[in-house]
Amino acid sequence: MNEKKSETRFRVLGPVDIWRDERSISVLGPKQRTLLALLVVRANRVVPHDRLLTALWAGKPPATSRRLLHNYLWSVRRLLDDANTLVGTPTGYTLRLRPGDSDLDVFLSETATGRSAMAAGDPAKASERLGSALALWRGPALDGTQPDFQSVEGAALEELRVTALLDRIDADLVLGRHAELIGELRLLVAEHPLNESFRGRLMRVFHRIGRTAEALEVFRAARQYFREELGLDPGEELVQLHQSILAGEPVTGSIPAAAGPALTPPATVPRQLPADIARFAGREESLRRLDLLLSADRNGASAVVITAITGTPGIGKTALATRWGHRVADRFPDGQLYVNLHGYSQGQPVTGAQALYQLLRGLEVATDEIPHEIDERASMYRSLVAGRRMLVVLDNVARAEQIRPLLPGSTLCKVVITSRDSLRGLSVTHDVHTLTLDLLSPGEARTLLGAVLGEDRIRDEAEAVLELARLCGHLPLALRLAAAHLSGRPALPVADFVARLLRENRLTTLDIEEDPHIGVRAAFETSYGSLPEPARRTFRLLGLHPGPDIGVDEVVALAQSSVEDVRAALDTLIGAHLVQHGTGGRFVMHDLLSLFARERAEADDTGPARRGALIRLFDWYLHTTKAAMEHVNTDYSGITLVSEPPSRGIPIFRDRDSATRWLDAEYPALIAAVNHAAEHEWFGYAWQIAYTLDYFFYLRDRVDDWVTVHQTALSAVRQAGDRHGEGRVLNALGTANMFSGKIDRCLDYQRQALDLSRTVGDRKEEAYALGQLGYSLLWTGDFRQAIQNCVKAIELFSLLDDEHGEATVTFTLGIAHLRLGHSPEALRCVERCLAFERKEGNRNDEAYTLKILGDVHESLGDLATALDLHQQSVQLNRSVGNHRLEVSSVNGIGRIRRRQGRHAEALEHHRNALAWAREGGDQYTECEILLDLGTTLLATGDGPAALESQQAALDAALTVKDPYLMGLAHEHLGHALHALGRTDEARSQWKSALDILSPMGVPEAGKIAERMRETTARAM
Repeated sequence: MNEKKSETRFRVLGPVDIWRDERSISVLGPKQRTLLALLVVRANRVVPHDRLLTALWAGKPPATSRRLLHNYLWSVRRLLDDANTLVGTPTGYTLRLRPGDSDLDVFLSETATGRSAMAAGDPAKASERLGSALALWRGPALDGTQPDFQSVEGAALEELRVTALLDRIDADLVLGRHAELIGELRLLVAEHPLNESFRGRLMRVFHRIGRTAEALEVFRAARQYFREELGLDPGEELVQLHQSILAGEPVTGSIPAAAGPALTPPATVPRQLPADIARFAGREESLRRLDLLLSADRNGASAVVITAITGTPGIGKTALATRWGHRVADRFPDGQLYVNLHGYSQGQPVTGAQALYQLLRGLEVATDEIPHEIDERASMYRSLVAGRRMLVVLDNVARAEQIRPLLPGSTLCKVVITSRDSLRGLSVTHDVHTLTLDLLSPGEARTLLGAVLGEDRIRDEAEAVLELARLCGHLPLALRLAAAHLSGRPALPVADFVARLLRENRLTTLDIEEDPHIGVRAAFETSYGSLPEPARRTFRLLGLHPGPDIGVDEVVALAQSSVEDVRAALDTLIGAHLVQHGTGGRFVMHDLLSLFARERAEADDTGPARRGALIRLFDWYLHTTKAAMEHVNTDYSGITLVSEPPSRGIPIFRDRDSATRWLDAEYPALIAAVNHAAEHEWFGYAWQIAYTLDYFFYLRDRVDDWVTVHQTALSAVRQAGDRHGEGRVLNALGTANMFSGKIDRCLDYQRQALDLSRTVGDRKEEAYALGQLGYSLLWTGDFRQAIQNCVKAIELFSLLDDEHGEATVTFTLGIAHLRLGHSPEALRCVERCLAFERKEGNRNDEAYTLKILGDVHESLGDLATALDLHQQSVQLNRSVGNHRLEVSSVNGIGRIRRRQGRHAEALEHHRNALAWAREGGDQYTECEILLDLGTTLLATGDGPAALESQQAALDAALTVKDPYLMGLAHEHLGHALHALGRTDEARSQWKSALDILSPMGVPEAGKIAERMRETTARAM
């Protein structure tokens, strides 16, 4: 197919590159190619961070992997026409592509069109479209990516190519193009010697054009090759084809015959599948994977193909198997057999012997002819299905031994199993392809609800429908139950039913009163009841855990058991699909399962037992968090904890990296623990876990959580009556509000902390409160008052011989001097801080100090030193994971490059920094970058773009409500307007800037006044 002129196409069907303006744009580096390829293959879907890391490092990412991923994404973003094509989300990244923007999308579209044409009886069109699709391939798929990634993802794409190639050959054969295909098929057999499909087609072609001896020679060569290489004979279908040719029979097989007699079906064809699922929604990827089963015999499968569909109770395993079975019924002309093994039903499970009886009856074996012994039944069953193309669905299987006798020996049969168990034992004796179902996506859940309730109803209550799907946990069974309640009451608003789910027990609300056995609770109960007691107890304890995921160590704390016993119980729960593997070795449980587990804990465990488990958990969280924070913040000043350390189980952190990894992994669970402890009146745990995490919120720029968690902590510490603790929490809450842009609240909390410290006579806390208040005043533009507060705080810290406190406040003092134009004083302050931080090994604060020191040297005109400091700051902030300050330092490099006259480099740094700041939602840093970007654009002579940037900067400054930034934005907006000849508007902006900046005493005010005088003089 011809490439689109002057448009971009991402190419993965061969060497990974970008085709733009009729030429290839190379993607340098295997990791960058891998990233781009994965995003293209998963286009328009969020690719989780963990999947990206696995693709780049094959499941063994280095400690710095997150930072390196950020760098590689930046490299990829630079290749895009529109940087907004690559979008970051809280969980990963998505590449937004239109139809036809990738060769893979075009390939899939063309092959689908070709197959539709074939099914409609138009082999000429099918051949043409499939041929066009295959022409897009330029070599091995995903060429140039990481070897492990290419071996997995590339193999899946190659499978699609081979299937499309076979379909195209079939279309050509229907068109009678036998002679033309001989050379191609000979090459394909040589390239794919184990693929029996190509050998079979070559045999059919020779036989159809009268060259039967050559057809038989193809089989002889195949048999010899398989015996020598594999010690096996060719597959059953190739053997039958060989026998048909020897007998002089017409051959059709998988090639749609243009003429000739059809195969004679059995006298009675069993069609035992249950009725197709009405209003089926989603599962397109799962259906596609099942479709690949049909190509297994084409590609030389030598054993019966077995697929096990597994997953949580209510996930839709039977629905998927039934839908697929009906969808591909025409591919199994000899019928479908179905047995419900009742592995997780109210009654007894069906035994293997009982199941064989049902299967043999389905195959029309008379009752009196069915053997009594299970081995004899199995032998008869395998004999009857041999040589027949049948689908066998074994539903609701509990254990592998239930179904081993039910597996056919014929490769023409396909077996689909559904089970809540992982059936790992079956994989030991058979080649089983496992398809584990996940929850529906929000879009699929909406589609399912819409199919039952009608589009008009869900469109009118769109928000309520999304909330309903969330409360159902996107579990198909729960969604269908909710839809059944609503469809029976068409006048009931969806929002009212949602309110009931929020108000009442969701499992009870979802039950159908007249048929409780089909409810979610009933489905969970059968799985729970089949567990051994240690796994049941662990399941109940997991229900008590307040967080979204949990690690082995926390389960050990809850259970007060050994690690070995806990791992064994978790393994049992995973096998039963009541618990799932999360990321980083953690475990997760579906929302409704978690609710059910809490129900079982309340029913089966005593109140003191439940309370004791949670106290052990909170003790473990509090002391482990403290141990981790002592590594993350070397200046960590701890508090007296409300409990003694647990006797065992606290991890030992070797270094800062291991501590931050633990904090990152446990972060959601720790937040949940704070909230749960506060709600259940464990006030000491609530405020102390929150306060211990204070610096980590800053480090990871989790400002919203910082505020809300410390609001909870403030309420808790006041309930606990701890006045010293209250002062600490007030200061932390003030700082959190400062970073969230709520400066008035910040000052109020910090003044409360200052007053409280003086009331209780805590001089150290008073010094800390003064220093914090001084730092916060920087954000109000009151730099003179900030200096006064800092001087008082430094005096107190000096009296207390607190070198760390003194250095921290000296840093704030340096920033205040910098803003007021006192560069030499600022230099002395910040250099003193840098020396202290390096002595203490505090890399986090050192990274921030390097950035400010770069600003100071820039103000002194020492651009070379300033550039070096900003570059050091970028590297150090990147290594410690402070994204916000890294971005600010990248922008600082751009500012230095502008002053050096290197405008192109400056613009590149500004624009990269701006994209990262917006990705992180940091409007304060975004405003600073927009100011510098506008200034650089103006220096290049691009006045209109500069004006747009400065207007955006003013909007951002007004949003964050920073007076100093507002003044600068008005000033620079005035400069852009003046460059465009709009002098009156420029003067108006300068006057606004002067009104804001003059009271602050900053040097910019004098420069603006001088500019206004010069402009007025020229006008006269």
